[in-house]
Amino acid sequence: MSDPGDTDRPPSGPIATPSATEDVPATPGWVEQGVDEILATLPQRPALRALRNSYLDCLAAAGRTRDLDETHDRCRRRLLTALLEEEHLSRATVDALERKLEALEADISDNL
Repeated sequence: MSDPGDTDRPPSGPIATPSATEDVPATPGWVEQGVDEILATLPQRPALRALRNSYLDCLAAAGRTRDLDETHDRCRRRLLTALLEEEHLSRATVDALERKLEALEADISDNL
């Protein structure tokens, strides 16, 4: 019989975080690089990294949806709205980013 205080045993509950081999949504490396290149033109503020990551997470999840273009639009709008309202970027800057992000999203759709 084992000792109830035995701490050498692995936990019996589910693992809280996925392992490296579990199937979780992710974007290809070239997508991350493209987003980084597009966002590199912006002032590098702490919140920008979080917005970048949220956008990439949204794109990764989009690969599992029926209407990819609509989902990409939603991801892009969410990022651009945050850049306007939270980061206070100019409309001209956000419009230029939108065109670049649309081109990247078209490449994603073409490469699926």
